[in-house]
Amino acid sequence: MTFFLFAAEYALAQKDHSVKKDPWQSKEIWVAVPINRQLSHDKIDRLQQQADAADGNKDQEISIYGNEEGGKMLTEALIKRVDELQIILENLPLDHWKKVSTLAYLEEDVKQFTREISVSKQSPEYFKNLIQHFEDIYKLQDKNESVVEYINSHFSRALYGSLHMLKNDKPAIQAIYKNMVRVYPDEMSKKFHEFSGMEAASDLMAYIAPKKPNLILTYATSTSAERNAVRNCKDPLVQSIVQIADKAKQPLRAIVFLDDLHSGQMKLDEVNSYTGDNASYYRQLVKQRMKSNSMTKKVLDRECKLQALEYVRVMNELHDSPDPVRFKCIEPLSPREMYFLMVLCSDEIYTSTFVGTFNRMLLKMAPLKGDAFLKELNMDKFRTFIRMCAGYNKLDEYLKTIDVNDRNELMASFVDRIDKNAETDVEDAVDIADAIGSIDDPDLVDFLLARLKDNYERTYLEDNKRGLIIYFLLHTLTTSIINPDASSEELQSQLKIPPIANIPFQTLRDNTNTVVEQVYFFGDDDGISSYNNFMSYFKSDAWKIEKNEQWVTITSLKGNATKIYANLPLAEPKDEEAQNLLNAHLKQANIKPSVVIHRGHSYHLPTTLKNLNADNKVIILGSCGGYHNLSTILTSSEDAHIISSKQTGTMWVTDPILQSFNTRMVNGQDVNWIELWNEVGVQMKTPALQDKFNDYVPPHKNMGALFLKAFKIQLLEQGIQM
Repeated sequence: MTFFLFAAEYALAQKDHSVKKDPWQSKEIWVAVPINRQLSHDKIDRLQQQADAADGNKDQEISIYGNEEGGKMLTEALIKRVDELQIILENLPLDHWKKVSTLAYLEEDVKQFTREISVSKQSPEYFKNLIQHFEDIYKLQDKNESVVEYINSHFSRALYGSLHMLKNDKPAIQAIYKNMVRVYPDEMSKKFHEFSGMEAASDLMAYIAPKKPNLILTYATSTSAERNAVRNCKDPLVQSIVQIADKAKQPLRAIVFLDDLHSGQMKLDEVNSYTGDNASYYRQLVKQRMKSNSMTKKVLDRECKLQALEYVRVMNELHDSPDPVRFKCIEPLSPREMYFLMVLCSDEIYTSTFVGTFNRMLLKMAPLKGDAFLKELNMDKFRTFIRMCAGYNKLDEYLKTIDVNDRNELMASFVDRIDKNAETDVEDAVDIADAIGSIDDPDLVDFLLARLKDNYERTYLEDNKRGLIIYFLLHTLTTSIINPDASSEELQSQLKIPPIANIPFQTLRDNTNTVVEQVYFFGDDDGISSYNNFMSYFKSDAWKIEKNEQWVTITSLKGNATKIYANLPLAEPKDEEAQNLLNAHLKQANIKPSVVIHRGHSYHLPTTLKNLNADNKVIILGSCGGYHNLSTILTSSEDAHIISSKQTGTMWVTDPILQSFNTRMVNGQDVNWIELWNEVGVQMKTPALQDKFNDYVPPHKNMGALFLKAFKIQLLEQGIQM
């Protein structure tokens, strides 16, 4: 550009003024650029120089490694065409301020490139379109023609980058936002404030409605800007949600029936009659699960679980009552409704609650075969069900309800093709790993191993790397179950995970050489009993006990330094307040527990899990609850050794485990989980205690946790997204 400016006077002298020239065809400046407009060109030139240098070379070319065509496109648009446009704008018959303002628009376009440091992240197509839109919009504006038709017929994302040229053209701005919502709705959801008063805002609500109807319901009942956008939207589905917001007695429950309300299959009065009664509501929720309920699936899942938990918690709380009393609440339920109680509450249901519900489901299910029953349920959560049956020693009993030739078909479907659903593949794999770890039938395990091998080979032929990793890990874990004599070191090497059978003592010490443990207690009757039993293990000759109003501190007097912090089991909500105060104290004092122990029902577990972090190396849970909790734990502390239970833990097992563990801490010993488990197992003197102990899963046998650890490592190695 600089060359053209200095050569302006010479070029002017050579020009034949008798012939009228077209500025858009000009290649040189006809009249010298006045000094007070030179700054506008200088700004653009400097930005071009930055763009030129972004690839590391100042050579009037913008290069993109591995994308030669893209580099040429950027060079043509931002270097060559921008130079030409500067000449054209100077030659156009415009007044000084019009030229300055138009050059400012061009400057803003080039500046968009320099805002992103990495050339490789730029879109050549975007900048090609951006510069083209600059020309086209200018020409339309110069002729006083509408830009709206152009926007609608030539829309690209770059038009959103041209908004600065349309500051006073409201119809054009409206058109750009409407098209952006149409083509890039998710991006525009995050920029709602930019266009909240425009028609595009209602368009966005129409887009969101089938994907997140509960969000539209929230907007409809709020006082935010989104409320107006929802209520002004003419989309029939959005209006159906508004009707629920205005006329449903319990809108958060009624939204589950949106599909039927919108299609006219149900009336709001009918829905109101269901949502007002918990039992009727749960029955209707199960019926909804049998439909292809695409719009409200997530809300339906949440509501189903909440209602199922009401039944399960009643049965759990009555664990000491006779069966007719304990299970009275589920007697009116159908087999389907009982099934969903079990699979939706797998992280909270007691063993005895599962067994009692399972037995009653089986009686009501007859004479229907087990495989036919699951097909009637559309195989909904069937892998979770199989995993639970295996874990609670009920799988053989369930399989006996199925014809011999059909049993293998069901179990094959349990392990086959889980890689085909990326949303559930990891959760399904964890269910499979946990289930196979609990199956005692060697023939069934052999059959499943063969199916896993078949799926491994299939994913290899399909070049499905994620599926290949899943089936390799499942096959490896299953092989380790068949060959229990293989060393944990061998399994660890195959899975490429840190040691699983032992944890070094030094790993558990902090920078003061102290092993710090934190115990979470809760203020219900079980929590108080558990706390009292826990404290009885700490004798005054070996441990110092200090107590305040919220927590107790237990410090070893002999051997290596071990310190245990436990909140008092105060009545709810003071128990959680005590935990929070203790956490604040530990944080302020820079005390980092390497051991975390959860002593409470599984419905208290989220309170403990939210406080986990990478400093926690051993995590002992009375209840684990499958994939979601394991995933949460390993996200917080990826190398954690996890002891979990298939049901809520009992102090008669948890405390002996802790006593054996703490003995090793005081003695400064590494923890070998195999030895510790054998040691505790000997203390389980009665069949009842042995059964409870068998519900606990040590770190080296926690197949779900081992799978998740190995899966994450393998994905990182392969450069595949989790």
